Amino acid sequence: MLLTERLAAQASTLTASERALADDLLRHYPDGLLDSASAIAARTGTSASTVVRMFAKLGYESLSEVRREARSVVTSRLQTAAQRAPATLGGTRSLEECLEDALLHDQHNLAATRRGLDMPTFEAVARVLAESPGRVFVMAEKNSMPVSGYLAIHLNMCRPQVHELGSGAPFAVDRMLWIEPTDVLLAFTIRRYSNGALLAARHFRERGATVLAVTDSPVAPIVPHAHHSLVVHTANASPFDSYTSAFFLGNALVSAVAQLRRSEVGQALERRDALWKHFESDVLDGLRL
Repeated sequence: MLLTERLAAQASTLTASERALADDLLRHYPDGLLDSASAIAARTGTSASTVVRMFAKLGYESLSEVRREARSVVTSRLQTAAQRAPATLGGTRSLEECLEDALLHDQHNLAATRRGLDMPTFEAVARVLAESPGRVFVMAEKNSMPVSGYLAIHLNMCRPQVHELGSGAPFAVDRMLWIEPTDVLLAFTIRRYSNGALLAARHFRERGATVLAVTDSPVAPIVPHAHHSLVVHTANASPFDSYTSAFFLGNALVSAVAQLRRSEVGQALERRDALWKHFESDVLDGLRL
């Protein structure tokens, strides 16, 4: 629950001084939550201990949790890392606080992603990836490329014909030259949204192929062009997006595809082990020479 929801739920239990503090928190929400307890107290003519007790009464475990919420709300409205920097780096934090803040944000991202996940949609995406007779193209651009790399590598161990589109228009365009209706695009795109992913989704749809999207908002530009969409949360204690929940969802999809293709995956991994032994023995033989 956000602060606004917590205050509404506790409205009837607040004292006169707490109502004054609540009014200040709402008027300065969310930026004001980034201030210290002493600064908040100074604005309202109360004490820092009163502020701390107020947050505890509202169900917050610590001031770090309060600031995590504030940063999440502030940064959700801002597109670029440069715009998010003042909100995430403006305060004075110890390096230990940086560590704890990152943990809090990623715990929240994981829980929020799982809580918002529509299971029928997840199952539909997994079955398309596992059962499609055509090729699977995995695409992510800019800072998101490690996500597509992880998905492409591991999906390739579960099924044939997995390709990574990569970034760079000429390369991506050439790879999309022969798209067929049996093919699948799995695109990962978060703000600032890549025009390349959107154009690729439109092209796959025009060719009669299936489009699967993983994004950070149900109203992201790619969603209307996707047959199925999954949403991940990317809030962070720094100016940069967190990809923890994206890797969690990718890991879950790979696990689901492996489960659906368990017989084929078992055989493929045995072949992979044999290939590795062959290549490793060649290297060793070469060294002995």
